[in-house]
Parts: sequence; C-alpha cells; structure tokens
Amino acid sequence: MMRQLSLEVINNIPSRTLVLYTDGSKSDSGRTGSGVYATAEYSLVFLCRFSNPDNCSVFRSELLAIREALDFALRSETIDTYILTDSKSSIQYLKNWPKISEKTGQEIISKIVSISEKSRICIQWIPSHVGVFNNEVADLLAKEGNALASAASGKLFASEISSIYRAKANSTCKVPPAHEWYAGNRSGLSLQSEGTRFAQTALARLRSGHIKSLKFADKKKDLFLLPLFLSCFSCSCH
Repeated sequence: MMRQLSLEVINNIPSRTLVLYTDGSKSDSGRTGSGVYATAEYSLVFLCRFSNPDNCSVFRSELLAIREALDFALRSETIDTYILTDSKSSIQYLKNWPKISEKTGQEIISKIVSISEKSRICIQWIPSHVGVFNNEVADLLAKEGNALASAASGKLFASEISSIYRAKANSTCKVPPAHEWYAGNRSGLSLQSEGTRFAQTALARLRSGHIKSLKFADKKKDLFLLPLFLSCFSCSCH
C-alpha cells in the first residue's frame, strides 16, 4: 500500500524535473553518513555519499543530505526541483523555519529561497524501505557514507550535546562503585540494606522525599515528623 502511494507521488512529478532522493544513516558504532541520488528525465544525473562529524545525529545527517541536494540543484539548469526524503522530522523542522537558529537549518532555508526565485521547489516525504528503487539507493549511499572517515567536527545541536552527556551518565551509572561499602549484587545498585522491608521503605522514602508527613503550606514545604515513626529507629535492631 505504502509503496503504491509512493509510486503515485513519483509518477505525478513532471518529467522535466530534477528529482533528488536523500537519506541519512547511523551505524552500530555511532558513525553517521548521508547520501543523495538524483535523476532528471528518468536518467541518473548525480549521486554522492559522505561521512558526517563525530556525534552527529541521524536527524542532522538527514538535514545535511538535504543541504547537499540543494547545492546540486543550485548548480543545475532545471525548471523544477523535487527533494524526496523519508525524514518527517526534517520536513517538520524546516516548516517551522522562523524559529530555526542553528547554522545547517539556516543554510538550507537560504538555499531554498535562492532556488525558489528562479524555479519551483518541493520537499516531499516518502516512506522508507517500501521497495522504491531510487530511495533504496539513497539509503545504500548513506550507509556507505558512514563507513568513510569522519568529517571534520562542526558545531553540534543542543540535542546532540544532551545525548552525549546522557549516554555518559547512563554508562557511569551501570558501573558498580569500587568501594566495598557500596557493594551491590547488580550494576546500578548503590546501598544494600539488611533491615526489614518496612525500614527499607522508610529509608527510601526519606531519601526521595516521598513521605506522607511532607506537606505544603503557604507555598512552603514543611516536614511534620511523627514520634511514633521516629521511635522505630531507636530500638535495638538498628
């Protein structure tokens, strides 16, 4: 069904049109690449594959592929330009162009404006991996691109920086601490208590602040400690 809809979109594109298929890819090792495959009057006119900087996201790889496609379109003497991408997020991002503040997005918008001054340009979403030959070639080119040597590092998106530090934090959390008194029976476990379930629950709630005696009054957080609750820790079992 999706393949049929994709072919209908492609078949409705006028023959004297530059059609560019773009894609981005990320390998298991974290390296990314982009690919562009272009046809005009049903003949191949351009293809390219390239690697992207380290820590580049798939989303940014898709944008870099679109930027490369626009560069080729600016050098071409065609009536219309169609860019077909399987990245909905890229199209939604570019659609909100007044709020784009990073360099790659601004360059893409600038190139779109330049092309639109002399011809018609359309960026169209098509589904991935439905058997559309040209789109599959773009996907293959992107995968070949991430196998190339990494490009020179550039400025990262805020989301990419966040992903890097989040991954480091997750990795650190999974490594058991070296101290003997932090010993746990699995990764990520810090303290191990031998008390009763009630005592463990009480300690956990005290640490997290999730206790019934924690109340808000006049926009202030107040802790009302009950003598009965405190007495359980004064017995001989502690």
